[in-house]
Amino acid sequence: MTAIIHPEPLERLQVGPSQLLIRLRSEDTGGELSIVEFDLPAGAMGAMPHIHHGHTEDFVIMAGEVTFDVLAEGQLGAAVIGVGGTVSVPPGVAHGFRNDSAGPAKVIGLFRPGGYERYFRDVHEMVMAGHTPTAEDLADLRGRYNTTSL
Repeated sequence: MTAIIHPEPLERLQVGPSQLLIRLRSEDTGGELSIVEFDLPAGAMGAMPHIHHGHTEDFVIMAGEVTFDVLAEGQLGAAVIGVGGTVSVPPGVAHGFRNDSAGPAKVIGLFRPGGYERYFRDVHEMVMAGHTPTAEDLADLRGRYNTTSL
């Protein structure tokens, strides 16, 4: 195995009002990991609540504040996480996130195993084709990646 060096983002994706930068692809790591940077403008939805059945997501807040909805004691509860904060969501745990603040936020997402960056690419392609994804569109796409929309 060799070191992987990407001095620049590999892809820039537009998903709604947010820009996503793919920093590391699943194919770069033999499927073990992918890394996506989320630039969330004020008021932007990162992801409506959903459950991944096959991968863990870890988040690091790099700028601003992000509100995470995470299942705790059988209920989705909101937690506002600021710069330097982290959130780790194992498979089977409901979660979602958004920027409820008046300023921009930046989040690094790590996906283990990798591959979920393909979902973001699919949403981007839908948006670039001039289609605003509906909740049903997103649920269908998520289903392709072993994820359930709530």
